[in-house]
Amino acid sequence: MEAEIKKETDDGFGLLIHDNNEAKHKIGVCYDGKIDGHLCPAYADDPRDRMLDENEYNEQARRYARYYVYKKRGYDTVDHAENPEYVDSVRRAIADLSDQTFEEYFGALHRQLRSHDDPSVAQLVDLPAGVRSKNAVIYELDVYLGIDLQDDALAEQAAALATDHGLDVENASGVPSPASVSEHDLAAWQAVGDDLTNAVDADEIRQALDIAGVSGIHVGYPDRSGEHQVQRAEDPLPREPNTTIELMPYAPENIEEFREYLDHHLRCQVRDCYAGMGLLAPEPFRIRGFGKFVYARRYDHYSIYPPMHKSDPDHDRALI
Repeated sequence: MEAEIKKETDDGFGLLIHDNNEAKHKIGVCYDGKIDGHLCPAYADDPRDRMLDENEYNEQARRYARYYVYKKRGYDTVDHAENPEYVDSVRRAIADLSDQTFEEYFGALHRQLRSHDDPSVAQLVDLPAGVRSKNAVIYELDVYLGIDLQDDALAEQAAALATDHGLDVENASGVPSPASVSEHDLAAWQAVGDDLTNAVDADEIRQALDIAGVSGIHVGYPDRSGEHQVQRAEDPLPREPNTTIELMPYAPENIEEFREYLDHHLRCQVRDCYAGMGLLAPEPFRIRGFGKFVYARRYDHYSIYPPMHKSDPDHDRALI
């Protein structure tokens, strides 16, 4: 994949994308990530008139256009759970957790997964009535990042910005329930985050990211028509998650091994984010295994992808 920003308009950017099939795309990306124009003479305008893989090349070009604007101009044009940098930031923040804190955040998910293989482990979440087989589910957990305001590199700047916005950092502790925070304070904390992001180097912010909260356990399952449905649980924060863990009903018995298993899963998610843009992931993420549910479907559906979600030594093609 190759990209070039050709112009900037009042709404966003015009890009020229060369996909992995050597087709050229002219794509408009708004500042908020919306695609407001897409021309590609190599493929039919009507999706029904394109070959199956041609549709996916089109989608890859759109995903890469959004990501390219994010990388080159810094706009938040990619959903965080589809952005490999956010997903990897979640992975690294989890790796930094103490054993106790890891279990506080992810112990319930581990127990729910173990309940499928071990009858002595109580199931914490009831499966939806529409589930036809107890093992035909995907457990999802939204993970939210926050900036550690106690980090020495950021504490002074964060405190000053919070004070400017009328907030008290000194007496703040933990992640409060959204219901206990006024709309004014929520807006003020959002402004602090925006100001801090603009004032501090991106690498410095990534060093200070930690886990701000996780959702309840969502349950994904196919309905009778084959469409993917999700029984949603509580979300702790009124914003988009930085990634969503998506696991089939299996987990190692040991919580320490589950921690390694979860790290591998998130590496697979990072791989999927790159693959969806037609890119080869960096070396640490060129691995096999189940990452994102939607990409497992794509790998089965489109010939341009190897089956990266499967441990199959007969398929040694690295990527597209």
